[in-house]
Amino acid sequence: MFFWSLLLAHVIGDFPLQTDAIFRLKTKYSWGVLPHVFICSIMNVLVLIPYLTDIRIWIAIVALAVIHIILDRTKISVSEKIARDSFFQFFIDQVLHVFSVWLVALWLTKSVDRNAYTVVGILANKELILQLTAYIFAAFAGVPIIYYALKFWFEGKTSDPSIPYPNFLQRVPGYFERFLATLGVVWGGWWLILTFSAFLPRIVLKWTDEDRLLLIVSAAVGLIVSFICGLAVHLFV
Repeated sequence: MFFWSLLLAHVIGDFPLQTDAIFRLKTKYSWGVLPHVFICSIMNVLVLIPYLTDIRIWIAIVALAVIHIILDRTKISVSEKIARDSFFQFFIDQVLHVFSVWLVALWLTKSVDRNAYTVVGILANKELILQLTAYIFAAFAGVPIIYYALKFWFEGKTSDPSIPYPNFLQRVPGYFERFLATLGVVWGGWWLILTFSAFLPRIVLKWTDEDRLLLIVSAAVGLIVSFICGLAVHLFV
């Protein structure tokens, strides 16, 4: 349970709570990563509330913060000096974050007796934690994944290969689409209709736009992300 709780904290802190302003701080100033890591640490504290009387929990929180700083600063440095930002960098960064969460959670599992603490509510419900993680990741992490997919798909295929990163208002419809699509996969059965229909309203409304191909690719990648996240819930419950 330590791993799933900390994974949820990571997903919340690294995506919906990493606003555009926070991201600009990260990339503009050498200290800019600190506000982001502080927010992620607050999330770690919240999911570990039942165990905060144990000093080892605080050691774990500090360790995750230090690792997060190192990983984020390394990613920014690589993007600036060695290679442009890409899906590969995004993927490796997230793998390393999840691996660090797993290592810390493994240590906590072996050193902290969870049975000595009273844990109730969402923190005691693995299935709900997994579902929330899937919904949030699909909705919010889907944005950079779709962005990288579009850059790859359209690079060299159009007269204007530049794909701008969407602003907040442009991202909102996708949040709801991928959330509903993932919900349909998690609930299964007839709810799968929701998965396939979640993207249709925006496609129909914007079908006459010149960038409809971009819209179709975005929806297809969003559907894939939602399916993977939804299936992951069934796999790990």
